[in-house]
Amino acid sequence: MIGSWKGTYRFDNENIQKIRGYDETEFEIIIEKFDGKSFIGKVFDNEKTGGMKGTGEIVGSVENSRIYFEKVMPLNCQITSKGLEYSQKRHPIIYYYGKLSDNGEKFEGDWKFKKKLGFLFYVIPIIYRPGKGTWKMEQKKNSH
Repeated sequence: MIGSWKGTYRFDNENIQKIRGYDETEFEIIIEKFDGKSFIGKVFDNEKTGGMKGTGEIVGSVENSRIYFEKVMPLNCQITSKGLEYSQKRHPIIYYYGKLSDNGEKFEGDWKFKKKLGFLFYVIPIIYRPGKGTWKMEQKKNSH
């Protein structure tokens, strides 16, 4: 697990994908510590493919062929009709779930934000999920 992993993610909502202007967003995860089950590391989205700015943190675990991790980015980022807009508020945690492929070479699965409480017309309470989608990643091979 320790090392560099390259991957991509996308939103399930095709309208959001169109606004973003990319089929998939690339990312790199560097797993710094792994004890056989739990891991921690850093994550970098590729801004050139619609990724968020800054260095994020990941904390997760692997058990049998299943993986779970939380991604926390340093700046709040929202997708608007104008593109990505940032604020100094903390970005919501993104939850990644997945499994190891049959050939044991990559992980793939689903990601989501937790549901949030919002207000329609500033009055009517509604529960919504800011986004969800799919992802995949594989460990980078060392080239010597």
